Amino acid sequence: MAVFAAVLLVLNCTSQTKQGIVITEKNGKFELLIDGVPTYINGVGGTNRLDIAADNGANAFRTWGGSVESINKQLELARQYNMYVMQGIGLTKDSASYFDETYKEKLRAEVKTLAETFKDDPNILVWGIGNEVDLGNANIPEAWIFINELAEIIKSIDKRHLVSSVISHDKKALDLIGEYAPALEVLGINSYGAIGGVEKMVKESKYNGAYFITEWGPTGFWETAKTSWGAPIEQTSEEKRIVYEERYNNNIGGVDACLGSFVFLWGQKEERTPTWFSMFVESSVEGLPLKGEKTPQVEAMQRVWTKKELTQTAPVIKQFTIEGKNAVESVIIPKSKTFTATVDVTDKEGDKLTYIWEVLHEATILGFGGSREPRPDRLGEVISTDTNTCTFTISDTGKFRVYVYVLDNTGFVSTANIPVLVE
Repeated sequence: MAVFAAVLLVLNCTSQTKQGIVITEKNGKFELLIDGVPTYINGVGGTNRLDIAADNGANAFRTWGGSVESINKQLELARQYNMYVMQGIGLTKDSASYFDETYKEKLRAEVKTLAETFKDDPNILVWGIGNEVDLGNANIPEAWIFINELAEIIKSIDKRHLVSSVISHDKKALDLIGEYAPALEVLGINSYGAIGGVEKMVKESKYNGAYFITEWGPTGFWETAKTSWGAPIEQTSEEKRIVYEERYNNNIGGVDACLGSFVFLWGQKEERTPTWFSMFVESSVEGLPLKGEKTPQVEAMQRVWTKKELTQTAPVIKQFTIEGKNAVESVIIPKSKTFTATVDVTDKEGDKLTYIWEVLHEATILGFGGSREPRPDRLGEVISTDTNTCTFTISDTGKFRVYVYVLDNTGFVSTANIPVLVE
């Protein structure tokens, strides 16, 4: 009899455990449950170096789209590293397409195929329908009505996973979603320098659900100070490390409606500069002796995820100047005049440092909403030194940027750059 009672107890407990992925709410506090287990998302943007992410407390990664074939490959990575996936579904930012039945029918078929193929996959967390469609001219009711329709198609087939869309830091988009897209179960919000205002913006909008911060990181080039000729000034990697830690601790962890985040970018991309949003530096660039090393931003996430101090940290760039001026002082150099760049660096572990210097033309082929940009052309050759100064002479007029990479030869690299006008 006792054995029978025990079996009944186990069966009852099992039946009460909610299978699948759900969001609960109590007194304004939201919680994510995966097969009944409360789960907070420490995620990364992209699939680069997931070994480092997983070893330091990350449990999810985000993608921006993909075919059945590519999603299967991403899910293999998710299984390998025991991580969940926010799987993106690409949508246009062009409003005209949301009046185009040919385009819409293609998307209906695509999401139906994806939902049918992956409806039971245990590593998918949430479908992300579109990324920042509000940044184009598509922040209109018709777009959100269609996104709601796609969400309903997925939910009619896939009973396990959540359905969302991702927007920029945009209250109008929140209001339109609250009015026209009730099928979305959670939202992704991308926010950088303005991240401190996300919680208040959501509370004051027509959307009253939970959210992820789906992109966040340094202050964006659209938010930062500029030189007198309009070049955006990028934070040093040490300045970025500080804001990554502050923004996570103050605006993500512990916020009632926030279920977690996906830090951007757990990899490398060219966007105004090769380093602006990159948490790892480049590799395999001809003439540039970098091998994808970790920046201090990775150190920041290791610290906030694990709640532990690291035994190995990145070099700390305290200041980077050209002829004694920093970037906000708008460095202007006469053509063919030799000038000196100096970086003031310390290293907590006293590692031997290597300095790599490069001059690039200022980017002129610019993307929109994160679209691809080519790496700007290099001027002259890359220079490596074991000292913290380097001299340059630029014989062309124009807009340039001087970069320094400080390697500690343990796997970390710190970065800084200064825009330069040569006239």
